[in-house]
Amino acid sequence: MITKFLAAAGRHGRPILATGLALSAGFLLVQAQVPALGQRAFPALMIAAMSLLPLGVVSVAGRRPNAFVVLPDVPAFSTPPRPTYTFLALAYLVMATGRTANVIRDWGSDPFLSEQLPELFTTALTLLFVAVAWGDNSVQLRPDGVWQRGLTGWLVIPWDASPAVPSLPPAPNANTVPLTCARPELVRRSGLHVFGKKLRTTDIEPWLITAAIRYYAANPVHRPAIGTEIERDRLMRELFDPFRPAPAAGT
Repeated sequence: MITKFLAAAGRHGRPILATGLALSAGFLLVQAQVPALGQRAFPALMIAAMSLLPLGVVSVAGRRPNAFVVLPDVPAFSTPPRPTYTFLALAYLVMATGRTANVIRDWGSDPFLSEQLPELFTTALTLLFVAVAWGDNSVQLRPDGVWQRGLTGWLVIPWDASPAVPSLPPAPNANTVPLTCARPELVRRSGLHVFGKKLRTTDIEPWLITAAIRYYAANPVHRPAIGTEIERDRLMRELFDPFRPAPAAGT
């Protein structure tokens, strides 16, 4: 039950965030127009924040997905969107909404800098969390190579660059694994790639994505089919049981 709930929250992260932002804006509008009503709603905000933080912790501590998401329009096999960023962003959004409401309530009072500026800083930090949760933080396998995306930029390692990961399976809780390539001059990047020469594995079982990279690096004939359901199913059969014969056509 909880696994399905977390998966659904990950898939619908942006609508959930948009709803949270709309409710936050509505609360601040009420606080500006009817301060007494806003103050009565403040305890509900704190309860909401305290309920969202455990969900974020559960999503971090829970088992990582062991399957790719098929993106036929890209085409790509992508790491699933996890709700961790969404829950944490919402929790901080709730707390920042309450602190911003205090700024609205005390606007014009003295001293401004010593009491109100820290609360505005919290709001700015929350907007950064929201931006991370809203953005694309996926790692994708595409017919042309490995794509790693994030808030600050993206990295593309073409298959022609011969990307390589360690031959031994990484630890189940590994957040990154080394990612090297034989022809680094073919690597493309944009913005600031904070992970350097490492592959981010926070959103999927580390062994799965490293095994898939090794497989496609060694089997170029299958790369054009990346991004299709049929190829994803075939890849999973190959990785989970490489000695099992493929099913007959039509079965």
